[in-house]
Amino acid sequence: MKSGILNFVFQAAPNNMQVTTFRAKSKESGLTMVELMVAMAIGLFLVAVIATLFVGAKQTYRSQDNLSRLQENGRFAMELLGRNIRDAGYTNISFAPPASLYAPPSATSFSGTAITGTDGAPDSITVSYDAATDCLNAAAPGGRAVNAFSINASKQLICLGNGSATSQVLLDDVEDMQILYGDGSKYVAAGTAVMANVTAVRLCVLIRSSEDSLAPQKQTYIDCNGNSVTATDWRVRRAFSATYNLRNRTS
Repeated sequence: MKSGILNFVFQAAPNNMQVTTFRAKSKESGLTMVELMVAMAIGLFLVAVIATLFVGAKQTYRSQDNLSRLQENGRFAMELLGRNIRDAGYTNISFAPPASLYAPPSATSFSGTAITGTDGAPDSITVSYDAATDCLNAAAPGGRAVNAFSINASKQLICLGNGSATSQVLLDDVEDMQILYGDGSKYVAAGTAVMANVTAVRLCVLIRSSEDSLAPQKQTYIDCNGNSVTATDWRVRRAFSATYNLRNRTS
């Protein structure tokens, strides 16, 4: 076969040869316009499906990552503030009597203001206890730390220690901090509480996700005052709350 031509030879007699030639049409052909459009439509559909799955998986990863960070930030804030509140009024008692082994220690109670706070949106709190360093690991003057915790305009939890020149950021994305003080049998705001009688603190911090556009719709959440609030953005928020006893004022 050459160039689509089929040659068939028939021998009728030794001295008479007849040759008959048949030409076969080529079977090769391209795609029609309809077939091409169908193939393109199927390809575009598959690309769209893959892109949708990719975007969905990425959004799920972002949401889970931000929720994990939010949980970690909440635990960090509660652990940090709770530890300072529990230590309020701690006195570093010396058990080295000057004369007798049975002499009482030189000091048995905390002299000074162990805890105080201010009302606001958000609240702030200041605690004091005997320690070598303040909340920023700076040397505490006289071995007594005075740590003031608050939230700045950038939604950051900050602390100013008495051994530090300026406050520093401890945690980002903290929108609110509300504090009630256990004065006797009730919990009241800082402006009402008698701080010398406070034996417990009820703390709440409102943490938000670091990224926006996470929730499928604007989230409705419960804030630190127990109110239902609808967010103005697509961040995720959660309020963390706990009650801490002042160990040095409870027996």
